[in-house]
Amino acid sequence: MAIAPPTDADRDAVASTAGQCASCQHLQVLRSKTSTFIRCGRSDDDPRYPRYPRLPVFHCPGWQSIHEPSAPNEA
Repeated sequence: MAIAPPTDADRDAVASTAGQCASCQHLQVLRSKTSTFIRCGRSDDDPRYPRYPRLPVFHCPGWQSIHEPSAPNEA
């Protein structure tokens, strides 16, 4: 399943509950009919990051601003 990047509306919708994740470029937002899930894209390549983090996230060492380019193969 391909996951589309979150829109600004997605980020605004989760900002109050997701904490730092809402402004991270690794954020993935998955929706069902009744729920919204916050998924960490870093978990695909790095097992140190939980796929579905406990929210709100106040500090994450893997956080990258949506305004900064991502660096390839970061650990």
